[in-house]
Amino acid sequence: MKGSFPGKRKMRFGRSLMSRYIILILCAVLFVPVVLPIISIIYVVVVNNTNTENTAPYGDATKISNLWIRESEKLNGATSEKINQRMEQLHRKYPKSSMYRVDRNGETVFILAGEDVDVSESTMDGTTMTTLKWTLEHQTIETRIPAIWNANTTLEFMKEAYYRDPLTVVSFVGGDSEDKGQGFMVIEVPRYLLQKPQNNWPMELLYLGGLMMIIFLLFIIMSILFFARIRKRLIRLQTAMITPGKEGIPLPVDIRRSDEIGQLEESFNQMVHQLTDSRHREQEEEQLRKRLIAGLSHDLRTPLTVIRGHMHALHKEALSEKGVSSLGRMEAKMEDLGGLIDNMLSYNLLTSGKYTLKLEERDILRIVREAAAAWYPVWEKEQFDIDIDLPDEPLIWLVDEQGMRRILDNLFQNVIRYATHGRYIGISTEQIQGRTALVIKDQGPGMQHESETKGTGLGLSIVDLLVREMGLRKKVDSSEAGVRVYIYSGTVTEKPLK
Repeated sequence: MKGSFPGKRKMRFGRSLMSRYIILILCAVLFVPVVLPIISIIYVVVVNNTNTENTAPYGDATKISNLWIRESEKLNGATSEKINQRMEQLHRKYPKSSMYRVDRNGETVFILAGEDVDVSESTMDGTTMTTLKWTLEHQTIETRIPAIWNANTTLEFMKEAYYRDPLTVVSFVGGDSEDKGQGFMVIEVPRYLLQKPQNNWPMELLYLGGLMMIIFLLFIIMSILFFARIRKRLIRLQTAMITPGKEGIPLPVDIRRSDEIGQLEESFNQMVHQLTDSRHREQEEEQLRKRLIAGLSHDLRTPLTVIRGHMHALHKEALSEKGVSSLGRMEAKMEDLGGLIDNMLSYNLLTSGKYTLKLEERDILRIVREAAAAWYPVWEKEQFDIDIDLPDEPLIWLVDEQGMRRILDNLFQNVIRYATHGRYIGISTEQIQGRTALVIKDQGPGMQHESETKGTGLGLSIVDLLVREMGLRKKVDSSEAGVRVYIYSGTVTEKPLK
C-alpha cells in the first residue's frame, strides 16, 4: 500500500493544532501591551461618556467659546434689537452666565446678569461703572463694566479676564468679517459649570482590575479547554488501542477533526484494518494447513499399512544377515514415520480444539512407571544408564491419562533422538514453589546445540499444547550438561489419594 499512508496527506494550516496553539500564544503575548490599553480606552470613551453624572452642565470651555463665536458671526449686519433678542435667547439657555454688548461707539448698551450674580452701579473718576459680583468657591469676584469703553478700560478688562474665573469670551459682532465697527459681545460663565467633577479613582481601579481579571480568567479557561480537549481525544485513542475487539484486535475510532490527532486516528484505523486483513488471511491459511495435514495423515496411513504388511511377510523369507539388518532399519524408520503421522494428526486436532480430553484424578507416578516400563527395552538397547527415583506415596493430579502418556512418550522419544551421546535418562520428583514436580533429565548436549537429527518440533509442540489444556505447568532448564524438563500441577498442593 505504498503511497496510501494517510499521515502523508497535506493538511490546511487553519485546521491544525499548531495554528490554534499559535493563536493562543499570541493572545497571551499581546495581553499586556494590547488588552490593557483597549480596556483603558473602553473605560474612558464608553463609561465616562455614558455617565451623565460626569457631564459638565454647560459643556467645556471650547464648546462655549465656539458657540459664542458662531453666534456673533450669525449676527453680522443685524439690528440692535435682533442682537439683543438673540442674546436673551442664549441667556435663557445658559441662565447662570452673564452677557453684555458694547456698540460701535464703545457704549455698553445691553447687560444680562446671570443667576446668583449681584448687580450694582457706581461712578469712578467721572465714569459710570456696572459691577457684577460673583461668589465662587468661597470667594467674591467682581466684573466692572464701564458705561463708555476706551483704550485703557478695554486693556484693563482684557488683562483681568484672561485667566480669571468666570470664563470670559469676547467676540466681535459679525465675527471675522471686514466690518469691525459693529461692536463686540461678551459672555461670562462660572468655571465650575464647565469643569467635570473629579473621577472616583477607587471605582476606576476596581473597574479596570475587574475587566483585567475577567479577561485573564477567560484566557485561562480557553487554555484549559484547549488542552483538556486534546487530552480527552488522546485518552479516547489510548482506550481504543488497549481495548481488544472480538478477534483480539482494537476497533477503529471515529475521526471527528482533520487535525494532527485526526491524522493519528486515521493512521490507527489504517493499522487496525491491516491487522484485521492479516488476521483473516492467517485464519484462512491455518484452516488450509489443518485440512492439508488431516488429508496427508489419512492418505499416508494406507500405503504405510501396506508397506508394513509386506515387511512382515519378508520376515518369513530366508534373508541374509545384511538383509535382516536392512529390514530392521526399515522397520525403525517406519515406526518413526508412523509416530510423525500420529503427531501431525494430534497437533492438528489440538490446535483446532477437536482433541477431546477426559480429566480425571489419577496417580501420576503410576502412569510414569508404566510408561517407563514400556520404554525400558528401548533404553537398554541404546545402552542408556537408567535412573528412576520416584517416591512410594501416590501423586494425584487431574489429568487425561492418554494425554499424559502421550506427553511422556514424546519426552522419552526426544531423549532417544537428541541425547543418545549422553546415554543417560533420569526420572525423579522435586519441589517447586510448594508443588511436587516430575523431572525428566538427560545428559545430552542441550537444546542450544545443533543436532544432525533435528526434527520438526511437533513432539514438543504437542507436549506444550497438552500441558496447557490439562492445566499443568512446564519448565525447561537446558545447558551443556543436559536438559531438565519439569512438569507440575497448576494447583499449589496435590490432592491425597482416596
